[in-house]
Amino acid sequence: MPLILFLLWILLNGRVTSDVVVSGIVVAFLVCLFCRKHMGYYWQKDRIMLKRAVKLIRYMLVLIWEMILANIQVIRLVLSPKIEISPCIIHFQPPVKSTFTRVLLANSITLTPGTITGIMTDKGYSVHGLTAEMAKSAENSIFVKLARELEDED
Repeated sequence: MPLILFLLWILLNGRVTSDVVVSGIVVAFLVCLFCRKHMGYYWQKDRIMLKRAVKLIRYMLVLIWEMILANIQVIRLVLSPKIEISPCIIHFQPPVKSTFTRVLLANSITLTPGTITGIMTDKGYSVHGLTAEMAKSAENSIFVKLARELEDED
């Protein structure tokens, strides 16, 4: 947090001079002390948030890659001369508990072409897929593993 506050100070000042740097360091330090005393902030939160940010970035990169692969699968299904579409709905309970990771997982399943999360409840998800294989792959997808890793940081 102190580093982010300092960089924000420099950015908002628009110049880097000795007085701006010194005052930025002092202000960032004082804001951190205030947050620690009155807002329950502690230095270890930065480390936890940084780890979580790295895992979220990794999750988003994997999501983009999986969306590309799923698009290719759907294009093959649509353009194939033989219709191989067999819609299927499966129900499964993901091994994640926090609301954030449950919603992230549901949206990731929906964003990958060929699958849609129809219902998300405390009892699990109902996922519709263009094929049975697509629907069943949602249950054991890499998103479940990555969402679980995100949750382990809490």
